[in-house]
Amino acid sequence: MAVSSRIEDYMETIFALEVSGKEATVTDLSNALGVAKATVVAAVRRLVAASMVTHERYGALRLTETGRERALHIYRRHEHLTFLFQDILGFERERAMAMACAMEHEMDEKAEARILGFVDYLVRARRDGREWVQDLLSVMGDERKLPRPLSMMPKGEKGVVSRVTADGPLRLRLFEMGFVPGTVVARRGEAPLGDPLTVDVRGAEVALRRIEAASVWICACPE
Repeated sequence: MAVSSRIEDYMETIFALEVSGKEATVTDLSNALGVAKATVVAAVRRLVAASMVTHERYGALRLTETGRERALHIYRRHEHLTFLFQDILGFERERAMAMACAMEHEMDEKAEARILGFVDYLVRARRDGREWVQDLLSVMGDERKLPRPLSMMPKGEKGVVSRVTADGPLRLRLFEMGFVPGTVVARRGEAPLGDPLTVDVRGAEVALRRIEAASVWICACPE
């Protein structure tokens, strides 16, 4: 029987209670997940049917070996993502946990391994005092330094092409027009009809439709 992401939340909560040295009950799950006891009972029935949990009437809930192994993977992803969002990116704990909960069920082992490797490398670099780490965290914390589509750049502002997301002929045409990563561009205004944007790039003035300009991502010019 397939187990949904919501049902996995019950397994993770049972596991977290076990880790803390407690026995999970219907009341505990109801309180922890903010749902009615009747909803918990229905979920527990599904877990019992899937051989993930054992439950004696009015007794504690216990994960089976299969259930505990699966719950461990979910719990590990949750803790890992919470660490990333809270300790690395600086979000408040409740917000970090909410984002971790939203992501953990969509990750496969390959995605988890890549993110785990990235976070571990970042933590070691920060511990070793690498200057680029603070620069990276500074950029992530300053909305003005984040890339944005050219169509969102205010008139009169300059920026540096970060990337071009278009594919096929449009991508090639944008490159030929000079929108190559690292190039400084300046937003001038709009054509008389309102839709095309006029942009200075490599000493020439070019016009782009807004849909085309949305494919060119710009970062702020270095100070």
